[in-house]
Amino acid sequence: MNQIRLLTLASLMALSVTAPVQAAEIHLDSDDHHYCDVDIHQQITVGPDFMEARDGDDNQPLFAYNAPDQLAVGDTGLLLNRQQQEMMQSYQQGLHTAGRQVSQIAMDAMDIAMNGVGIALAALAGPDDSDTQEFLQSSEALREKLLAQTKRQGDVYTFGTPWVGDSFGGAFERELEPQIEKLAMKSARNISWHAMKAVFTGGASIERNAEAAAEAAEAAIEMKAEKLEARTESLCQQLHALDQLETKLHQSIPELLGMELIAKK
Repeated sequence: MNQIRLLTLASLMALSVTAPVQAAEIHLDSDDHHYCDVDIHQQITVGPDFMEARDGDDNQPLFAYNAPDQLAVGDTGLLLNRQQQEMMQSYQQGLHTAGRQVSQIAMDAMDIAMNGVGIALAALAGPDDSDTQEFLQSSEALREKLLAQTKRQGDVYTFGTPWVGDSFGGAFERELEPQIEKLAMKSARNISWHAMKAVFTGGASIERNAEAAAEAAEAAIEMKAEKLEARTESLCQQLHALDQLETKLHQSIPELLGMELIAKK
């Protein structure tokens, strides 16, 4: 039972955080807690020293900013004063940090999920089972592949497109779920044999050891999940602060009035 509960916890954690960026919102929650919803009204691309916004419907450019003082709104070029620069840079850097954190949270959530699945499968089929080893190797290869994809983006993130859900959630379903199903079927066929064997080889002791190992593994993964939840809550607070900063930015730069990019639900 502990192995199954561990698998469920990890899987739910993955599902809730590996798809946080949708076409029109950032949705961040976990197994038991709902942290925030933030609407994304336009498509926003943000890098280390620039950002641009396009209309979410027709993809027409709204504005483009290059740090520290270059802002183009439509066909109008603006040179920002010092106060405007500080606010715009804070806004751009805040969105850039949020984009990076969303990807990191998704990657860490996937790690937790794969660890949980690996532990559960090892408990059922055995840590040295060839299928278990194949899953562990495949999950590590997938992690490295997704990490490389993130790095190839050049530290540039686009809000308003499902880049995390497509990259992480889709890859998990496509590359790992078939292996999980295969090993689960094999384990189900062998349960009766292992149960009968345990009767003649000190079954109670084996069961106690397996239970203790499962509980220790579950505690370790739950600790990682709790830390991830804390980071998720912190990210939500940052997004809410950016929503407030956006209002002040519009007051400071009238040309941006009406171009609301993010909004707390």
